[in-house]
Formats: sequence, structure tokens, C-alpha cells
Amino acid sequence: METKPLKISLFFAHDYIESELILKDKNVVVIDVLRTSATMLTGLNNGAKEIIPTESIAAAGMIGRNSEGHALLCGEKNAKLIEGFNLGNSVKEYSEENVKGRILVFHSTNGTPSLMKSKFASNCILASFLNMERVVNYLHELNEDFIVLCAGKNGEFSLEDTVCAGMLVSRLRKHDSKNKYILTDSSLGAAMLYSAYKNDLLKMMNDSEHGQYLVSLGFGDDLFACAEVDKYNLLPVLKNGVIKSIEAFASDPKLKMKKVSQKSVS
Repeated sequence: METKPLKISLFFAHDYIESELILKDKNVVVIDVLRTSATMLTGLNNGAKEIIPTESIAAAGMIGRNSEGHALLCGEKNAKLIEGFNLGNSVKEYSEENVKGRILVFHSTNGTPSLMKSKFASNCILASFLNMERVVNYLHELNEDFIVLCAGKNGEFSLEDTVCAGMLVSRLRKHDSKNKYILTDSSLGAAMLYSAYKNDLLKMMNDSEHGQYLVSLGFGDDLFACAEVDKYNLLPVLKNGVIKSIEAFASDPKLKMKKVSQKSVS
């Protein structure tokens, strides 16, 4: 039986997606390396109950006020803590002590807009260097076309998100003994850019515009934390406006994701 070719598409920034309907019923991988992907992964790993991404600071505040003290307001605006929020977007803030058992209501400059544009996706997963192997294994098992949505920086290309996407494409191609993946020019370009930096991801972070900006604000440690590879065997997914691990969705019959085999969540 002939294998159907699978297409890997890539957008360099969320502004390339004019409407969330473009991603409706698609498989989407959202990447925001510095720093939303890493902080959300760390929060879930350290026991956060769930994460609610929001379209605006005002929306986050409204959800927080209605949570009767169960939620923490989290995120940033231009990398800085938002006035009235409990946590910013630094990885070190998302310790078990701070987040275990809590709902995290999240807004960030580029990460949450990317997630909101993916809210009608058939499957939407959150990727970073920290959980790369888990993401690769999931997509290999899913065996369908998918789109990588890089958060970017203020609507423009970002080096770190594209290199991370390139690692994803490169690792998947290693699984690809039958040449089943078709790459768009953008996904091929991301893989080629990753090959230039694959031996020193921390240097890439420091070379990047946003990385340099974070260092100037005193967040240099976050670059190191966000450059760790395969630290977590965790797959965050967005479903019905909420982000949880794929296991959490699989254990709740009301929230199960579509097209996820038992093998892929084991």
C-alpha cells in the first residue's frame, strides 16, 4: 500500500495567521521559545492544575477575579511583569511551591496570541526545546499533516522559534525512512537554520534579538533554562480553551483529544 505524503508547513510569526479559521481542524504545533513554551511546560511539570491562555490582559484579569482565589495571573507585556499579576514569564517563577494545584491564567506578548489563533485546531500542542522528543514522537504517531506556528517577535521572524522548529523538522526526518514528509520552503529553511546552530543553542539564544533584550532586563538565566533539550517528557495540549498535559485530557472523557492513540500517551 502506497504511503500518503505528509506535509509540514510553517509560519514564522502569528501575525501571518489573519484569522483563527485558517487553522480550524488542522494539527498545529505552537512554539514560543523565549519564554511562554518553557514557562507553561515548567508550570505543568510542577503541578499546575491547568493553564488558561487569554486574548488580552483585561480578559485575564476578568477570569482571575471570577476564580474566587483559585487562579494566578501570569505572563508579561514586552517581557515585563504586568501590574497586578502574580507571576511574570520567567521560568524560575514557576516552581512547585508557587504553582502546584493552581490554575494559571496566562497572557503574553506573542505566545498566547499564537495559542488563541490555534483554538479551533483539531490538535494543538505546545513545543519547545525542553520537550522536543515527546513532540516528535507524538507527531510521528499521529501520522498526519501539521503546521508549525512560531510565535515570532511582535509579528516578525524570530531566530529562536525558527531554530526550534528546525530541530522538530530535522528530528522527524530522521524517523522518515520512507520519505513521507513534504516540506514547504519555510519548514525546509528552518531545518537548514537549525543545522547552523545545533551544536550551540545557548549561543543562538544570545545571538537572537529577543535573547539580548532579555539579558538586558536581567533574565539571562532564562536563556539557559529555555535552551535545555528534552528536559521534560511532557506534552501540553490546548483543548476547549484550556492547556493540560495530554494524559490529563486522556483521563477525562469530557476533554479527550481527537485522533490520539493510547500508544502516543503512554
